[in-house]
Amino acid sequence: MRSLLILGAADGALSTYRAAAAMGYRTIAVDRSATAPGVALADEYLPVSTRDAGAILAALDGRTDVAGVLSPSSDVAVPALREVADALGLPSRLSRTAARASVDKWVLRGILDDLGVSSYPWMKGEDPSEVAARARTLRYPVVVKPADAQSGRGVTRCAAPGDVLAAAHEAHRRSYSGVIMVEEEIPGVLYNGECVVDNGRVVFTAMSRQTVSPDFLTTSRRMPAGLPSGVEHTTRSIIDKVCSRLEYRRGPLNLDLIVTPDGEPYVIELGLRTGGNGTDDMVRHCFGVDPVRAAVLAAVGKPVELAPHPPRPVLWQVLTAPRAGELVAISGEERARAIPEVAELVLLARPGQRVRAYQDVSDRLGWFVVHAATVEGLREAADQAAATLRFDVRG
Repeated sequence: MRSLLILGAADGALSTYRAAAAMGYRTIAVDRSATAPGVALADEYLPVSTRDAGAILAALDGRTDVAGVLSPSSDVAVPALREVADALGLPSRLSRTAARASVDKWVLRGILDDLGVSSYPWMKGEDPSEVAARARTLRYPVVVKPADAQSGRGVTRCAAPGDVLAAAHEAHRRSYSGVIMVEEEIPGVLYNGECVVDNGRVVFTAMSRQTVSPDFLTTSRRMPAGLPSGVEHTTRSIIDKVCSRLEYRRGPLNLDLIVTPDGEPYVIELGLRTGGNGTDDMVRHCFGVDPVRAAVLAAVGKPVELAPHPPRPVLWQVLTAPRAGELVAISGEERARAIPEVAELVLLARPGQRVRAYQDVSDRLGWFVVHAATVEGLREAADQAAATLRFDVRG
């Protein structure tokens, strides 16, 4: 049996393990943590870092059964994916620039500036004090973030120059490379895009409208996003240009997009991987397309199969703890699953573990996806599901 190497076993990768198994592949989990949830689903476990291509290849020395490699919902593993795929002669080849642009946000910003699309003022540096001094020339508010972290870690909105130094120190602490970015904030609505690329062009796009917390953590997504056709066409054109520059021919692509009040789309970040965090559940229920299955097919060099149906409204919502403490009990799960509009319910937390209010993606207790005929129906169903579930936390 052929094997699929999966870089990462966090909750965002669970659907990839399930999809690969359903498609007849053995799964090899790569993760430093033996308690990562994907490890229990895998056929084999390699206890090494997803960023250490040398260690991964050493663990696979002499193996001939690996058919493909994926890094679901993880940007930081993409460079290792490139090295492993090249060394093993796997189909999922990436250029060096493509791998860097997927991880280092400043590389993508430079490419967009060079292409003359989605361009806006920004700067980068490694010394927090020097970055804070230079950032005084920007228009405020600004966003300070690590150049190579993800999921909102270390991201801070600064309303005035005096706020930047502390934010730069936090971004520096969170960055793998120590590089800090400061960008002028683009006012508008935030969207996320789950895309499939084939023959160097976007062949499928599913956009969702996002709601985020003050800490830039996603709390809900609605799909379809309701973007005007002109905005979606412009966005696809931007992505096609980026894919051409990156020499990216085939596979998944996830992006964050801000659309200004006058309808101008700005690509903020982009990763050559699936989105995770329930995004695949949304796309499957909304369009009838499984982006995880498409990513697996691309990784092993098989034709991508896409047959979308007209969109059906869906909403994804995160589940969080009311406060910090010990999670004593979870109630209402069966009743929530019985709600007709609840399409998916994923619980990540278990009684007995320590939890806290939503400060990081690792703080999520789970999520659910609801579907309905209207946007109003989505909101009502989401409110009902959230009210039905109860997380008993004792401080």
